[in-house]
Amino acid sequence: MADLDHEAMRAVAQRIQRLSDEHWWVLDPSCRLMASDAWVGPAGACFDAQVRADQRELRGVLAQAVHSANQRLSAAQDTP
Repeated sequence: MADLDHEAMRAVAQRIQRLSDEHWWVLDPSCRLMASDAWVGPAGACFDAQVRADQRELRGVLAQAVHSANQRLSAAQDTP
């Protein structure tokens, strides 16, 4: 039964990694457009700052989710 639980945990960790990989770049097109001055003026500057902050936050959350899943998987491997 422990092997089944470990395999389920491994599958979850792999799924979290795949989701992270799929979504890591999701805000890049908006950031590239803003770097090309797609929207200018005060509202453009505000949007640029917000989209870049959102990108940092998203990547931080994704990295933390992957790290947490891998830590839990590693801890489960150490437990008999």
